[in-house]
Amino acid sequence: MTTGAKWTLAVLALAALAFASLGAGMAGRTSQAGPVRQDAARDAMFYLAALRGEALGLRGPGDPFHSRLTRAAFSQAGRGYVYGGAGPSGFDCSGFTSWSYAQAGHALPRTSGEQFRQGRAVDPKALRQGDLVFFGREGRVDHVGIYLADGRFIHSSRPAGGVAVSSLADPYWTRTYAGARRPDAGGAP
Repeated sequence: MTTGAKWTLAVLALAALAFASLGAGMAGRTSQAGPVRQDAARDAMFYLAALRGEALGLRGPGDPFHSRLTRAAFSQAGRGYVYGGAGPSGFDCSGFTSWSYAQAGHALPRTSGEQFRQGRAVDPKALRQGDLVFFGREGRVDHVGIYLADGRFIHSSRPAGGVAVSSLADPYWTRTYAGARRPDAGGAP
């Protein structure tokens, strides 16, 4: 993981922890912020685990393909969004997924639509690390990310400011979720 990626993850973790602590002294009061603070704390733990080269709930060193895939994806955390970008200087969503998979030794097609036609469909309740998650509107797929664990995925997105981890529970991603696929990654489960 590059030094820049480590700093980005550290800043994200600190920001998530700060957000999680907001309202900590409001015990006993009714607040809608409770679940948000819990999500922020979980995000902070996730980012800190990524800094240590691991991620909560992710497959460990006994699974070399997914370990390489996750390491490659997290190495680009904070990298800027570039429309049409497919290399480490900047990525669009499908450029990021195809680059990450290539670093792990598996080729993916270039566009999110082409990637959506690869592998086999996966039920949302059966998502596993490395599955591709797709989003779109009006029957058209226009965004893709790599599922991590615990309802989180990593992707390159203009609104997110580049490569970032997001939650499938976020209302936008829930509303635009189009499905998931498990690419045949050289026999990787």
